[in-house]
Amino acid sequence: MSKSAIKILTTAEELFNKNSFTSVGVDLIRDESGCSKTTMYTYFKNKHQLVEEVLKQRDLRFRQSLMEYVADAQGIDALEQIYDWHMLWFQQDHFKGCLFVRAVAESTAEDIEITKISIAHKIWLRQLIHHYAVQINQDQCIADLFYNLIEGLISRFLVEGFHPEIAQQQKNMIMQLIQNSPIPLTGVDQVNII
Repeated sequence: MSKSAIKILTTAEELFNKNSFTSVGVDLIRDESGCSKTTMYTYFKNKHQLVEEVLKQRDLRFRQSLMEYVADAQGIDALEQIYDWHMLWFQQDHFKGCLFVRAVAESTAEDIEITKISIAHKIWLRQLIHHYAVQINQDQCIADLFYNLIEGLISRFLVEGFHPEIAQQQKNMIMQLIQNSPIPLTGVDQVNII
């Protein structure tokens, strides 16, 4: 990928993250990136394609960063690393919640590819958590609780701001649950919801 394309993608991601997808137009991206309109359309035929590429690049960076942080950890240690990585992310100045959730929320019925990219991102994280939960003989339901906790904290800390004591309390709770769950939670599909 050329330096110009990378600059456009980086600028677009920063603007989308800071503002929103719908409020940021291609003219602003062009102006902020310092590229001409011709250069922009050489690499991205329209804003829709630009959003898709931003999400693909963010997903790739997310996966690489998380896997580097987890490194060689396995089982419960890996789950703890996944949790800690997210808590570090939530404390960054540019944290504005999940860009994939925002992309889906702002997309239309025609934005099928944006939704697919976002779903794939979330499924990857959920499957990663499941992978490490299986290593310690934990049920899928416990892994889902862990995943849902992280997803919920994305919203909570976006709205309320990061609170280290809440982050530690939640970590202690989920780790204790993982370590001390005496019986795998199965049969969730048998629960009747009225």
